Amino acid sequence: MRDLYRGFGVVAVLLLVVLAGGCAPLQPAPDRVPVAQEPPASQGPLAEWLGELAPAREDGKTGFRLLDDGTEAFRWRVMSVRMARERIQVQSYIWRDDVAGRVLMGELLGAADRGVQVSLLLDDIDARGRDALLAAVDQHANIEVRIFNPFRTRAGLLRASAEFVLRGSDLNHRMHNKAWVVDGHLAITGGRNVGDEYFEASPDYNFADLDLVLVGPLVAEVEHSFVEFWNSPGALHVARVARESGSPEQLARQHGELRAWVARHHTHPLMQMEPLNGQPVPQPVTDSAAYVWTDAAEFVVDDEAKARGRGTGSRVADALGERIEGVREELLIVSPYFVPGRDGAAQLSRMSEGGVRVQVLTNSLAANDVAFTHAGYASRRHALLEAGVELFELRPTGPPRWARLERDPPRGPVQASLHTKLLVFDGEEAFVGSFNLDPRSAHTNSESGVFLRDPVLVERLVALHQQGIRPQVAFRVSHDEMGWLEWRDADGNVYRYEPKASLWRRFVAGVTRILPVEPLL
Repeated sequence: MRDLYRGFGVVAVLLLVVLAGGCAPLQPAPDRVPVAQEPPASQGPLAEWLGELAPAREDGKTGFRLLDDGTEAFRWRVMSVRMARERIQVQSYIWRDDVAGRVLMGELLGAADRGVQVSLLLDDIDARGRDALLAAVDQHANIEVRIFNPFRTRAGLLRASAEFVLRGSDLNHRMHNKAWVVDGHLAITGGRNVGDEYFEASPDYNFADLDLVLVGPLVAEVEHSFVEFWNSPGALHVARVARESGSPEQLARQHGELRAWVARHHTHPLMQMEPLNGQPVPQPVTDSAAYVWTDAAEFVVDDEAKARGRGTGSRVADALGERIEGVREELLIVSPYFVPGRDGAAQLSRMSEGGVRVQVLTNSLAANDVAFTHAGYASRRHALLEAGVELFELRPTGPPRWARLERDPPRGPVQASLHTKLLVFDGEEAFVGSFNLDPRSAHTNSESGVFLRDPVLVERLVALHQQGIRPQVAFRVSHDEMGWLEWRDADGNVYRYEPKASLWRRFVAGVTRILPVEPLL
């Protein structure tokens, strides 16, 4: 019997060795040459427009536009691709295979057909399982697709589970920052992924989100960050990741299927908007009045090594920490996944008790798309409220365009959720980016964002926050006379438990609260 056990042990060890070898991290091709950042394109609509503005913009200011409307955010991506003449660089954490994802993929293919060089960098958290499509798109002579921190196992639950057991620390780190750069002249960055729900076009579930358009000098820094991640050892050509390589025939078939699929979905809300319906856009990219021009801005991004578990810190977290430490009067926070932890909650409590007004807008349990993350916030609610921190939670029935309630009333029973990442410091400086106030953003995922000090932009972001905490949009959380939590809405309703949340969500959040997993949330 002992020999039988020994035999099982040997087999188990051999199986583990085989799995470990098969799950070793993939490496870039040995002959891969690092890409150098190129100067902005000298030709094309963007170059010509900015060239015409140059005499009036010799001070080197960058133009900024807030994109707090999902439809507008989608439109500006389409318009920018159609204006590209030299290169498009796209970096995304999530790229859904839905109407938004397919239309934008079709736009990128159309730009490549015109001779534009397209570089598409996707984190494997969402790309895994779509190797055939991405490998086919990569076959275009003017498109290259790379996958960041890929799973080695491309299919199969058992092998994927084994790989996560063996490489969990590596695979837990993800590339969460986003960038959309056109011709070195225009960039879109912030927290928005690609998918119907991120552009307020899903019939079931939509996010209130926020990102920024940049035109001018600061775009070079966003492009520099893209090139850093593109050259990273963690960014692998899709041909090294996919189980089967693509072919020109597959590209032609995928392109044809994509056109046919888009044609069948012509009634989708995104397909009815300008410029996809052939109508002129109300405010084009090259309208200087569409932007606020300023040099009082700073782009900050984490080192690519952080997204591979090799980094020693977070540039974004450090920059935010410095600003928070310097707040003297008011700190406004919008974070969909708000997990301050023991130290963060203590810091916010000290600030509030010291006379700083601290207002936090986050998701209610019913609105949170990741229910277990809510536990890390819920466990700190009492302490924050006792210290005077003001807490607001987005209502699941609130309109996706939560900052435009009067102009855009709720569109039926669509679930709403918060995805905006925004902080305002003393009404003088604001941050817009991909960074959640949670341990994952601070220690695990790579993040980016823009600090803005222009009074006009900061004022608009303060207004955005204030409109987001209105009772028509968010519950106000407080203590009753007995010290119990209560939630109030605009209709005068008072809830004693997580409002509108199902029993299952309460169960998941409750169980998570008693587990020692807060650092992972």
